[in-house]
Amino acid sequence: MSIDRRTFLTATCALMAMPHAGNANSANWSRAAPIPIKTQEIYPAVHKGKLFVAGGIASRLGVPYFPDSTFAYDPSADSWQVQPELPEALHHVALVSDGDSLFGIGGFNGGYSHVWRMRDQVYRLQESEWVPHSTLPTAQAEGVATVHNGRIHIVTGQQPKGEANSDRSDHTEGDLHWVLEDGKWQSLAPIPTPRNSATGGWIGDLLVVTGGRTARGNLSVTEIYDAKEDRWHQAAPLPLPQAGTAGVVIDGALIVFGGEIFRPEAKVFANVWRYDLAADRWSALPDLPVPRHGLGAGVIGNKIYVVGGATEPGGSGTSDANEALEL
Repeated sequence: MSIDRRTFLTATCALMAMPHAGNANSANWSRAAPIPIKTQEIYPAVHKGKLFVAGGIASRLGVPYFPDSTFAYDPSADSWQVQPELPEALHHVALVSDGDSLFGIGGFNGGYSHVWRMRDQVYRLQESEWVPHSTLPTAQAEGVATVHNGRIHIVTGQQPKGEANSDRSDHTEGDLHWVLEDGKWQSLAPIPTPRNSATGGWIGDLLVVTGGRTARGNLSVTEIYDAKEDRWHQAAPLPLPQAGTAGVVIDGALIVFGGEIFRPEAKVFANVWRYDLAADRWSALPDLPVPRHGLGAGVIGNKIYVVGGATEPGGSGTSDANEALEL
């Protein structure tokens, strides 16, 4: 559900009384090579052993701009490599790898005259360029893009609520759930709680989606999709209502990083949460060294790399941070 001031303060006080995991011996943070440009609103993906970041909202001397750049982080060399540029400047474009190919899905067309023009294009990265691959059923952004058994899924996020598609007010959260099957997008059971800026991942045949927000505020709702039964059920809520988070699955658990909130108090979260599916329970991991929202994450080996984002709510404080969590 949406969060009000009383609920937010009650949850915060309860969490302050919990044992803090910041000194846990089972997880450690370290620094890695920063992204070449300060970037937020990114949805990275691990592809062939490297963490790819494309587009986003970047910052130069505190001034935002919309890059068409693609970079790949190689942990073996602790360095970033320049990759082919996107065909257009995009932010909130979701990267996802099916193991063979890397795809860029939807997002907003980054241009100063149409910053929030949502896109329905799917691109695929070839050796030397991004090429058109397919078209979404409708324009879409800020959803949860994942892969299960080689098939790409997109769940919820923003889409146009009418024919207009240039301003934030032209969009609304959808209950969409699409899967790419034989080159065509098909519908699956819709998510019960539409939201944008959520995160999620597959634990076996179960897709866990948590957090996010609507126009009324942040959500802590967690819902799980059963691929075998094509249905959703509710699970334990995220301990705090966080949106603009990053998430990965490692060792059979969903890990959620950071995020932001605007009401009742504007702030950026340092929290890191681990969801235990068998116990239906969330527990705290050591906080992000640099609290951020609009960040991305990916697992390579036994480390989770958490990259980019912004240290202040909204568009300020864009970061080039690359921090590694070893569990």
